[in-house]
Amino acid sequence: MECFNINIITSKGMLPVRLGIKGGRMASFSTIGAADVKPSLALIPSVIDMHVHFRDFDQRNKETVASGSKAALAGGISAVCDMPNTIPPVADKKTYLRRQDLFSKDSVCDYLINFCVFDEYSMSQAASVDPFFIKVYLDETTGSYILDEALLEKVFMLQKPIALHADHSGMRKAIKFSKKYSTPLHICHVSTKDEVMLIGKHKDNNITCEVTPHHLFLSGIYDVKPALCTKNDRDALWAALGGVIDIVASDHAPHTSDEKEKGAYGVSGIEAMLPLMLTALNRGQISYETFYRCMHANQKRILHARGRDFGMDGGSRADFTIVDFGDSYTIDAKNFYSKAKHSPFDGMSVDAKVVETWVRGMPFFKDGEVVSGARGKEIGRK
Repeated sequence: MECFNINIITSKGMLPVRLGIKGGRMASFSTIGAADVKPSLALIPSVIDMHVHFRDFDQRNKETVASGSKAALAGGISAVCDMPNTIPPVADKKTYLRRQDLFSKDSVCDYLINFCVFDEYSMSQAASVDPFFIKVYLDETTGSYILDEALLEKVFMLQKPIALHADHSGMRKAIKFSKKYSTPLHICHVSTKDEVMLIGKHKDNNITCEVTPHHLFLSGIYDVKPALCTKNDRDALWAALGGVIDIVASDHAPHTSDEKEKGAYGVSGIEAMLPLMLTALNRGQISYETFYRCMHANQKRILHARGRDFGMDGGSRADFTIVDFGDSYTIDAKNFYSKAKHSPFDGMSVDAKVVETWVRGMPFFKDGEVVSGARGKEIGRK
């Protein structure tokens, strides 16, 4: 059994503990004295980014599963949930199996695969696969796989968990069908006060939602969908974080520099998300309870509700990230592992650096590099 002493981030603050890992799982956990740990180091349990676009297929110039998963580990992310608006889209059983095979061969972090429904054929194919989410687009996005709203109710009748990209009107319709058919609904990249109020009014155990770092931290003009919001909207997003808004997810959407300069939508964000949120924590912008909920506990709850084996508890998988609050730095997109070496966060100062990322009880990222032999797996059922 491998044991070490470290501060762990909990809902109540830093807790010095002695951890024991055996067979890729947490074997022991006991509190110790503060003098027995390095003060600047902290462990964050089981960080998953539940909204990434790793492109590949016919868009390898933008990002590959290999480059995107390396970026995830470098950003302190042990697992990702991959979106299906690829070229070709993950919208039939053959392409879904091809996507699974690609991740099994090339990913260095763990993963979940989604499926896209945008017409009658893809909806018929959805019954033959077992994705984490069926992704439904009701509003403009990269790829333009927009569902005819006349088919929206039929998708909810499948009673498979749905991830939704929509404006306020589309959210309202989806919420109605989620309640009618008891279909789990996850609303992506909430960006306005009005959306927070709508979701808060109707939220139940089947309805979850996310916010991105760029909608939390940025305003002004940057090409992204949904658009960056006003300060009033941002204040509402921060206030709802960990409550109405369950989780933070990067919506990592890589493009080439030329495409980005011409207005392509998306942020290369997977390597900045955790350092930015840790900075908000360190500077008192959010509480430990809020950070713990939106970066760990609520992700674990969502995965457990779908029967997936993820989240650090006694006897569970040993997935975690170690960061150093004594190592502040300035974000420099040129150093990203992602192929998309541009970012609206370029030049921002952050207060903590990712030191190690562990997956299933093994270090997959250490000393600034992906560990040789790191190999991702699809997150299985409990």
